Amino acid sequence: GIKSRTGNPAYKPFGKWGIVFPLRNARYDIVGLYFRSTLDDKDQRHFYLKNRQGLYPNYPDKATKKLILTESIIDAATLLEQDAIKNQYAVLALYGTNGLGEEHQKAIKNITALEEVIFFLNGDAAGEKAIEKYAPMLKTDYPKLKVSQVEVPENEDVNSLLQGHSSDILLHLIRTRKEYGLFFSSETASQ
Repeated sequence: GIKSRTGNPAYKPFGKWGIVFPLRNARYDIVGLYFRSTLDDKDQRHFYLKNRQGLYPNYPDKATKKLILTESIIDAATLLEQDAIKNQYAVLALYGTNGLGEEHQKAIKNITALEEVIFFLNGDAAGEKAIEKYAPMLKTDYPKLKVSQVEVPENEDVNSLLQGHSSDILLHLIRTRKEYGLFFSSETASQ
């Protein structure tokens, strides 16, 4: 409700106390920004610029064979800090559990060597629901594509796992992932 000296709405602080991550287009240009609050404020933790565009960390290389999808940019950044993971897998952050958008799908479609998509989402109901939504979609669009899920302990995510364990836990969980069709419950299968 504050007006500037010109009478227009005044700017409000945006992304204050946050870490900034660049979002890139297919040409590797920075086309957006994501701000992650460093304060533990459940109402205001994630900030994007208006008309969000771009992917984090970037569009995967066309020669990518195995792509890990994370629920958040922080989780993707955490995986990219692990050399054993970064050297074997490409990583792409979704915009949350409902965030496998058109730009993500375009990036996946442009990967000509893609063999597997690995969901490494949070160990909660929202993460499971997202996998139940997106795994069948990917299998329909790419029938030869292997789709798998990392089994994340309840109420954990990539970053919290690293905070509570050695970094070996992340690679172990990735290596013991389950293929789509083998990890859905009978309740899910009947829906």
